Amino acid sequence: MHEKLPFRSKFLYGFTDLGFSIAYTIPAFYLLIFLTDVVNFPPALAGTLLLLAKIWDAVIDPVIGHLSDRTKTRWGRRRPYLLWFAVPFGLAFSLMWQIPRVASPVGQTLIILGAIFSFITFFSLLSVPYSSLAPEMTRDYDERTKLNGYRMFFSIIGGLVAVLLPSYYFGLSSDLRYGYRVMGISLGVVLAVLPIFAFVGTEEKLAARQERVPLKKGLRLVLANRPYILALITYLLTWVAIDIISAVFIYYLKYWLDISEENSNVIFGLIFIVAAVFLPCWVKYAERFGKKNAYFAGLGFLALIMFGTIFIQPGQRNLVYLVGALAGIGVSAAHIIPLSIIPDTIEYDELRSGHRQEGIYFGLVTFMQQFATSGALFIVGLVLQWSGYVPNVAQSADALLAIRLLLGLLPAVLIGLGVLVLLKFPIDRAYHARITQELAARASSAASAEEEPGRRR
Repeated sequence: MHEKLPFRSKFLYGFTDLGFSIAYTIPAFYLLIFLTDVVNFPPALAGTLLLLAKIWDAVIDPVIGHLSDRTKTRWGRRRPYLLWFAVPFGLAFSLMWQIPRVASPVGQTLIILGAIFSFITFFSLLSVPYSSLAPEMTRDYDERTKLNGYRMFFSIIGGLVAVLLPSYYFGLSSDLRYGYRVMGISLGVVLAVLPIFAFVGTEEKLAARQERVPLKKGLRLVLANRPYILALITYLLTWVAIDIISAVFIYYLKYWLDISEENSNVIFGLIFIVAAVFLPCWVKYAERFGKKNAYFAGLGFLALIMFGTIFIQPGQRNLVYLVGALAGIGVSAAHIIPLSIIPDTIEYDELRSGHRQEGIYFGLVTFMQQFATSGALFIVGLVLQWSGYVPNVAQSADALLAIRLLLGLLPAVLIGLGVLVLLKFPIDRAYHARITQELAARASSAASAEEEPGRRR
């Protein structure tokens, strides 16, 4: 099935993810230090509140996905959320950086909880329907990869902006609180506008008219979809590996190679830029050789590069710039391929059950990713503590070895497991074409059956 999307739809859909990437990355980097150093909130309690926020995020994502599956409007099932909640989303992001200091510990805690939970709720009310929209825009096997390529290009650009831009705001005044406030207000306006681009530029072509599926039944259907479970496990293994690399790389640069923070930012920027440049290459590769082979090539390459970091010695620090550039090639594949595989499993479920449930599918992806990533980073913290890691001092031999193995060995093992799981994934281009043909034939038969009573009259 060759169902091409217009450039405008792909561009505007992808462009919207610039905002989601900024809104996800900036709190990931700066929210904890904002609470501890600017609001003067106790670090242990701040960490606890952020953990509660993660749990809340994981719980509501499948619920919001199911809610969007059941939504019926003249604009479709997903697009209305991009219009309804765009302004509250931007406002919630802005208010999160305006948290005042209050004398009452209970009052301070409630204010922080309210601000963070509001932001996460509105983020989910937009991001889950947004992710669920992509499979409804086209059934085409390759066009979905291209659409995801546009999305991931802007996601990477958003991540780069989120890493580099805050330093500009923090330099506006000696009062760091002022910088955070200006950042919240200015970026809040941007975030309130960007979702509307996807609302205006997209069309839900595949939103089927069907009975509403109860949440319990919907979850049962999803969990019985074996190709989806395989794709989900591969996605989780991939992104846990990426998150571990992201978390540990700074320790490796600082303590093993003795690289300054400024030069570390150069290396991170190099990874982002190379990843963005290589996105079209992986789209073309997947078109020619299939998504599974693209995953094997891209993530296998990343695993080899990261494994090689174990053997770099402190006197070879210039090699890490090459590692950053080469890692960007693999990171690019990680952004585009696993997420483009998941939508193909939705038609498999539709053929089997007669229902389309993009919302609950992508809500469950987010739900599982939150727990998997939190668990993996918790293990990283335990390993560092067990190895004798002490912040801001010269590290012991055991701690340095732990850092190198966490960066070089653990991600390679996780990616290797992802490859083994994906080997069993049955849906390739030909298989997906047969599914879409059967669905088209079923839809044609249903349409003919609806018209038949009219003809008899």
